[in-house]
Amino acid sequence: MKLRRRKPRHGEDGAALELALIFLTASAFAVTALLGFASSSSTATVITRTVRGSDYDADAAMQAAIATLRISTTQGYVGNCLPSGFTPAFTLNSPATPLRVDCYPYSAPSLQRHVVLSVCPSSVAAPCPNASAVLRADVTFFDDSGTGRAVQINSWSNE
Repeated sequence: MKLRRRKPRHGEDGAALELALIFLTASAFAVTALLGFASSSSTATVITRTVRGSDYDADAAMQAAIATLRISTTQGYVGNCLPSGFTPAFTLNSPATPLRVDCYPYSAPSLQRHVVLSVCPSSVAAPCPNASAVLRADVTFFDDSGTGRAVQINSWSNE
């Protein structure tokens, strides 16, 4: 009796294993990339939230100082403009960095008060130097009995 030898088959045996390994490797790279993206996105969100909170605090302090000067009939003139600066009693986002608003009055026509307000950290010595100003506003107050106390914001800039 003669034994027949089988010829080895060169088909697709074992191809599923190779495909599974390729799929697992590609999936591992995709998951690694997505985790890196999520981590950097989370870090950027925290930094943006902190900076935005500081900007909102400076904006709120400036608006409170403008409102304080608007209702006053004695402040905002040369020689009398928030003598010790305006320090708001609130700090919503960054309690570790309290702010102060300094006032620089200019001579103005009758029934007007022209001031430049600067928001600085309270730790900076008064008067607030330009390099330390978080926010600046050039404001004119109109004290006309016919129109009431109007406010004109000439400029508003964060430096």
